[in-house]
Amino acid sequence: MWLKAIAIIFLFYFFAILQNSFFIHFNLFGAVPDLVFTLFLLLIFFAGKKINYTILFYALVSGLFLDIFSYTYLGVSVILLIAIGYLAKKTQLSLSERGDKYPFVYFVSLFIVSFAVYSLFLGLFFYFMGLAPSPIDFSLEFLFKIIYSLFLASILFWIYKKFMGGATDNRQLPLFKR
Repeated sequence: MWLKAIAIIFLFYFFAILQNSFFIHFNLFGAVPDLVFTLFLLLIFFAGKKINYTILFYALVSGLFLDIFSYTYLGVSVILLIAIGYLAKKTQLSLSERGDKYPFVYFVSLFIVSFAVYSLFLGLFFYFMGLAPSPIDFSLEFLFKIIYSLFLASILFWIYKKFMGGATDNRQLPLFKR
């Protein structure tokens, strides 16, 4: 249990370092992918069926790394990610009750909406604190940031499904029908 938590903390740290050092040089029209948010949403999406304290742990760790490696105040991203994590998990559970045929489509739609909501509320916070000239920054750079992050999120989604999918997919035929 503790090894998994330590591994996740190091993974968030590695993604934060990678985002702020390596991907700065590979920007797409000024947009850099948000790897920490991508990993956060990926872990939330593949978490268990219950809404439990792992979402709080993921939000705390990823929010702290997002706040430490950016110019925001400490705790803003933590609060936003807690709310987004719980809402995304509730939405995913309600969508998966209808049938779990299209998990990738659910992930893409949840990613786009969650990323836009996170950016909107972060922009509103900066606007009310006097750090940004306008509250909404839906520019071409923002569009490329979503596309760039979504591309890397899709790759990480399929990597996770390939290597960890056996632990989450139940392909065994039931012995008795209920």
